[in-house]
Amino acid sequence: MSTIPIRVISLASRIDRRRQVAEQFARLGVAGYSFLDAVNGKEQPDHPLFAHYDPAARARRKGRGRDLKPSQLGCFASHYLLWQECAASGRPMVVVEDDALLQDNFPDLLIRASQLAERWPLIWLHGYDRSGRDPVMAVGRMGPFTLVRKLKRHSCTVAYLLSPAGAEALLAHCGSWVYPVDDTMIRFYEHGVESILLQPPCVAQDHDSPSDIRGAENRPMPLPDKIRREFYKACDEIRRVWHNLRFRLRFRRPVS
Repeated sequence: MSTIPIRVISLASRIDRRRQVAEQFARLGVAGYSFLDAVNGKEQPDHPLFAHYDPAARARRKGRGRDLKPSQLGCFASHYLLWQECAASGRPMVVVEDDALLQDNFPDLLIRASQLAERWPLIWLHGYDRSGRDPVMAVGRMGPFTLVRKLKRHSCTVAYLLSPAGAEALLAHCGSWVYPVDDTMIRFYEHGVESILLQPPCVAQDHDSPSDIRGAENRPMPLPDKIRREFYKACDEIRRVWHNLRFRLRFRRPVS
C-alpha cells in the first residue's frame, strides 16, 4: 500500500512495543515499514550527535539546572538520524514512534502521502489540542482530510510526514540543540518549516504506555533566570505572531 518509507523509532530493547506496532500495521494491511534502533541516551552518553547540544544556550533560555535529559537527547538524535536519511534519499518519509496508535484512516493517509508531501514539508499525523486553546488555520483539503496550519504549538513527535525539503531545513536549523525535538520542530518562525496538522488525525498516542522520555526537572529558579527566560519567551511570541501575520498575507486560498 505504502509507496514511501515508514520508519518506526523504537529502542532495541522494547520488544513489547515493536510487537504492538507490528500488530497494528498487520491489522491495517500496511507493509513497507522498518524500525530504527533509537539512540539510548542513558546507555550511549557519548553518542557523536550529542555534540550538537548547547547547554550554555539552554541555560540562557530556560534557566540553570534545566539541562535536556539523556532520554531527550536520545530522542532528538533518533529523529535527526531520520531527517538525514530522508534528505539523502530524496523521498518523503513517514516517521512513527513506537507508542503510536494507528487509526483506521492511516491507510488513507498513505495513499495520499506523496501528494501531501509535495505541498507541505511537515505534516503532523497525530492530534494535539488543549481544549481549543491552540488556534489553527485551514489551508486545504485532500480526500477525507482537512489540512490546518498550527498557529501556536504542537506537542510530541508521535507521527509525522516529512518531505526531503523539510528534512533539509530542519537539519540546517539544528546545528545547535537547545530545546527538545518537538519544541524545536514547532519553531516554524525560526526554520520556516510550517506546522501542518492532518484532521482528522490518523495516529493517536498511547497514553497508557509509560514514556521512555524524561523531561527536565522543575526546580526553583533564581530571579535573574526568570527574567531572562521571560525575555526570550516574549521574543519568541513576537516572532511567532509576526510570522503568522506574514503567512496569512501570503496565503491566497486552500489548494485541494
